[in-house]
Amino acid sequence: MLDRTIIKNISSLFSIRVAAYIVPLITLPYLVRVLEPIGYGTLGFSLAIIQYFVIAVNFGFDLSATQKIAQSPDNKFKISTIFWNVIAARFLMSVTGLFILFILSNIATSIEIILPILLCAYLSVFGAALFPQWLFQGKEQLGTISIIRIVLQVISVPFLFIFVKQTDDIWVAALISSVPSLIIVVFSSYLIFKRKWIVWQTPSINRIRGELADGWHLFLSTAAMSLYTTSTTVILGIIAGPISVAVYVSANKLLQAAQGIYSPISVSFYPRINSLISKSKDEALAMIRYLMKIQIILTCCISVSLFFFAPLVVELLFGQEFERSAVVLRIMSVLPIIIGLSNIFGIQVLLTHGYKKEFSKILISSGFFSLVTLVPLCYLLDSEGAAISVIITESIVMLLMLRTINKKEIPLFKP
Repeated sequence: MLDRTIIKNISSLFSIRVAAYIVPLITLPYLVRVLEPIGYGTLGFSLAIIQYFVIAVNFGFDLSATQKIAQSPDNKFKISTIFWNVIAARFLMSVTGLFILFILSNIATSIEIILPILLCAYLSVFGAALFPQWLFQGKEQLGTISIIRIVLQVISVPFLFIFVKQTDDIWVAALISSVPSLIIVVFSSYLIFKRKWIVWQTPSINRIRGELADGWHLFLSTAAMSLYTTSTTVILGIIAGPISVAVYVSANKLLQAAQGIYSPISVSFYPRINSLISKSKDEALAMIRYLMKIQIILTCCISVSLFFFAPLVVELLFGQEFERSAVVLRIMSVLPIIIGLSNIFGIQVLLTHGYKKEFSKILISSGFFSLVTLVPLCYLLDSEGAAISVIITESIVMLLMLRTINKKEIPLFKP
């Protein structure tokens, strides 16, 4: 099951996740102290807004384009066509998003006040649009680009310590955090052309529409998912203010770092399962069962560790004034288990078996349901209520995914 290529890709993605979550944890105590809870909460609120634009430009291509490339990894013409049309679509959406941001700043005072921070952070949207990780992932060659990405993230750390010196430097922190996502585009482009993976194919309106159509249901899924992930921070900020956002974001950063331990495994298996399923569904299901066993064991260990060590880690990183973050983290400690199972049931089973519409419907309905619980829980219980709302929604998603598998009679539990 675990051949050399999969192990190499797991290691590469794990390294990326470590850099993506551990590096911010190194700077987090410093930023919290220098920017103070209100400033750090404002930064978290701004980055949550920018995340909407990142979701928009990704448009589900991280899954749909990866799937296509994994099924035809040696077809240079097909890969080139996919590459140029996906890049064109994402770039156009990122430019459109920038105009939308300016329009919003003229409508909403809360956006206008933080516009300089948002513009600095928006560089990461262009980076997300132009960085084709989906190409490297689909070809199962993540090694070199992962190393470069890690180096860039590590290099950015001292710049935060050097240039972020006072509470007014929120925009500087946003800028420094965004620049690596642009630089990685240059390195990835160099590797792609050096390895001669693609040739020039002029993007066309029809092909761009085709790529958008293929990614549409996955985009709806990720957009709906943002209602109970990204929107949690935004709605909490609107209802309870920046200090509550700082409490929630601090706990969520630690949770994401923990999730970064197991998520590379499922991401690495996804292209291989797609490749297998076109040849033998039985072999693909056997691999999914194997993956499920690994994830259940790993996520249980992570959840237990988060629950017991939350107070110690929070006090060590953030200080006693963030003790409420430990409570929030303990509440959310069960999420790795729930999300791990959702990933298996949804992405590894339903998507690879072609049930994009069913997958989207589950996430869309769950996303809107989350708003029903999120607003009152944030109002009544503050950041703790936000955490409870996320758990309720993620549990519903997981159970609906499982119900759909049984309804479609996919023999996941019958070897």
